[in-house]
Amino acid sequence: MEFKLVALLGAAVLFAGCAAADVKNSPINPKAKNYTEALQSAATSCKVDEDCTSVKKGCCLCNGYAPVNKEAAAALQTLWEKECSMAACTLQMCYVEINTSCQNGVCVGTPKPMEDYIAY
Repeated sequence: MEFKLVALLGAAVLFAGCAAADVKNSPINPKAKNYTEALQSAATSCKVDEDCTSVKKGCCLCNGYAPVNKEAAAALQTLWEKECSMAACTLQMCYVEINTSCQNGVCVGTPKPMEDYIAY
């Protein structure tokens, strides 16, 4: 009987440790209440430019874009789809896209040049 109790407690400790490790390695805050909060907690660490990408800051086009690392972008995509699938947005053209790059180990975004929006 005593052996079963020790084994059960050991399994509980192991399970709790594994669950805590997943939270610490998450590229976004898994306890975020909404997309905006998750975006604010998103990882921006990088080693090369290819580690970085941009995600929408909100549900609509004119909310702009934020630079994050690709792991954070993948984690944010599910939240964005859930929260923004039925968003009511205006159909206006906004010049808010960004180019991303890795600078000093952090993903940063710079506005796209206006000529990138023009179709020739």
